[in-house]
Amino acid sequence: MLVIDGVQIVLNGDYERELRNEIIERCMFLLTLIKGAIPMNREIGMDPDIIPQPAYIAQQKYTISAMELIEEFEPRAAVEEISFEVSGDAGNMIPKVVLTYNGE
Repeated sequence: MLVIDGVQIVLNGDYERELRNEIIERCMFLLTLIKGAIPMNREIGMDPDIIPQPAYIAQQKYTISAMELIEEFEPRAAVEEISFEVSGDAGNMIPKVVLTYNGE
């Protein structure tokens, strides 16, 4: 809590924490869902055709798709950065998506 001239400002209060968790959960849902898995909205989710692509193409397609999904379905967040970590000998890529709250 921060107090300025008798005015209390609560940082990371219950409301902010709940809002942050809600936004993160929704973004995780969007970015882990395969397109076509929801019967009434087949356009939501990531395109499964990204997976068999060469690494540099898959990274580009994932980045574009992730940014479009977040922008369309979670307008309270904006994608700040997307990076990829390669794990194992199989060349598995693990995306790291950094979000910012845009106040909407």
